[in-house]
Amino acid sequence: MTPAADKEKPDRIRNVERSVEVQIGGLGGFDLRPTRFFVWTGSDRSGQERVLSLGGPPRNLRIARRRRELRAAGVRVTSLGNPLMTVALAGVHAAKRLRAAKR
Repeated sequence: MTPAADKEKPDRIRNVERSVEVQIGGLGGFDLRPTRFFVWTGSDRSGQERVLSLGGPPRNLRIARRRRELRAAGVRVTSLGNPLMTVALAGVHAAKRLRAAKR
């Protein structure tokens, strides 16, 4: 790989929770993590988000991952880690929480 190609790659990130974030123009967005779900309205997330806990404390990624971003027609999707794995883990945490609430 050339030195120029190495500079274009995003930095690898570790010690943070995996996530999938979707921003829909100025309407708002959500950020799904295995143990938490953030939702907000408007284009500015900071201070405007609501948080729903899905389980226990966050588990950080041990293996460094690159943040990926996709933009199309006013929608921005950003992921850290495999998005399908993030959704699956969030589903498991949510199911455990529902099961515990029924008891």
